[in-house]
Amino acid sequence: MLLRATLSLIAGLLPLAAMAQDLESLRNQAEQNPVALARLRQAASAPDAKAAFYLGTLYSPLITRQESTVVKGWPETMHWYRRAARLGSARADFDMGLAYEKGLGVPENPQRAAAYFSRMAAIARTETAAPSPAGAAADQAGSHANQGGRPQLY
Repeated sequence: MLLRATLSLIAGLLPLAAMAQDLESLRNQAEQNPVALARLRQAASAPDAKAAFYLGTLYSPLITRQESTVVKGWPETMHWYRRAARLGSARADFDMGLAYEKGLGVPENPQRAAAYFSRMAAIARTETAAPSPAGAAADQAGSHANQGGRPQLY
């Protein structure tokens, strides 16, 4: 019974995993296609940091293309950027930092902007750094288990 439930869960997630490989393309389709928008929203709610980030870009008043499926607005943009940032998206941290630095959809807050920029930089360093033997051993020992390997904002 447990095996059947596990296999069912995995089978349900496989379409989302395949979709995650090309989320930018899905985001571009979602500009005009309500079905693609629904798929992107489903992935973003799964939760998927990259999907949440791309959904935020779809709502952003600063990114104007051919969107006919959404109404542009800061509240929805910030909702999805925050979600993506919480899930560890450096790109979302950068956009959140800009929002707080410039007062885009949120009150200007240089301290909060700096915190998002700092976290973005830390994530980028972690993603681009070659692992040292000591760092690899610490990761295997679970030293980052509490934070999912990502620096926390507050």
